[in-house]
Amino acid sequence: MEKQKLVNRTRSCAATLAAGEVNSLRITEDEKTVIRAYDGANIGIAGRIGEGDDGALEREAIAALSLGIPYPALSGDPAVRHEDVSAKIIDEADFLKTAKSLAARLKARFPDFVFSDKFYLEQIYSCYSDSLGSDMSYSDSAVQIGFNIKHRQSGNIVDLYYSASARRYSEDDVTEDIAKLLDVYNNKLPMPEEPLPVIISTSAISYALSHMKAEMYCNGAGLFAGKLGQKVFDGRVNILTDRTPGRRPLISFFDSEGVTSPQDKFYFVKDGTFCGLATYRRSAKAFSLPLSGSGYTDFNDAPSAADFRGICIDAAGRKLSQELKDRAIYIAVAEGGDMTPEGKVAMPVMLAYLYEGGRLVGTLPEFGISANIFDFLGKDLITVAKNDIFGYTDEDVIVAGFNITK
Repeated sequence: MEKQKLVNRTRSCAATLAAGEVNSLRITEDEKTVIRAYDGANIGIAGRIGEGDDGALEREAIAALSLGIPYPALSGDPAVRHEDVSAKIIDEADFLKTAKSLAARLKARFPDFVFSDKFYLEQIYSCYSDSLGSDMSYSDSAVQIGFNIKHRQSGNIVDLYYSASARRYSEDDVTEDIAKLLDVYNNKLPMPEEPLPVIISTSAISYALSHMKAEMYCNGAGLFAGKLGQKVFDGRVNILTDRTPGRRPLISFFDSEGVTSPQDKFYFVKDGTFCGLATYRRSAKAFSLPLSGSGYTDFNDAPSAADFRGICIDAAGRKLSQELKDRAIYIAVAEGGDMTPEGKVAMPVMLAYLYEGGRLVGTLPEFGISANIFDFLGKDLITVAKNDIFGYTDEDVIVAGFNITK
């Protein structure tokens, strides 16, 4: 019989803004422990919140084998690795003062707008061990900002958002980022008559992720059915999970089953070729596929291939300001979109800016965009690049041709 143990600890300070003022502070500390037992045919799972007796939890997991949840035997070479990329960003004693300072500055700097929602300081620790000899741990910390922004004269609940996650904090940089959105917000521009390329977050690929799961693909279903090993996108498109410590905040280099990838990267698409499927231990065994490090569990549930943390389209060092010299449409808020089984993505755009000369110059009327994913990542792709409009946030964007419905 083999066993696994996974512990996740989180400590967070969260300041809530309402009507531009900090109105609450919450400090929480959570610890979740899961032990899994394997008898070669089944899996038994037991979980605990907070501290407790690991021996009792292990006995509970062994007893749960009688539920008959089929799962392959735990296998693989043991891994020993410990990574700590946490940083002293803001002292907890100064956190409330820091949050209030930012709120006051935003209120004074942008009197036409109201800010609400969260300002976080988060620290995480994850450790994994198993009876095969694996022993891994990961520590990290980050400031996370998620602001809803509303114009005082607007009838909307929210007009736009500002979000960021970083291992450093600078009130100046956050304010400067937000200024790039709000200083030109009231400069209302007509929709350009000529077709312009669209700048959109790489999160647009999220529609396709479920189609990369091994179960769907190996059952002959999904967007990429029969295309493994074939070129499906432009050669500059590399879609991968990158769990390199220090690359993205708060993302461990191992998944919920203790799986790691060579160089902490797993490619689903490399140089435009569809080359990998999202797996966890059971699906990898069932379909004779490599492990992708996509194993996910919601506390003490059975694992599934649902962990796409660290997913990205590699910008390969390209910067938006260097790649795009002409005018373009920058998508700031687009919600409620969907993708058809054939790959057509369509979404309403609630807020977009005209991009010109490397900066945002004004806002555009609402409209809709649509394109087939094989086109906007294929023949209509202009570039994938780092969004250097902003200095504090760290995100990559897709620049491509889309159909625009006014």
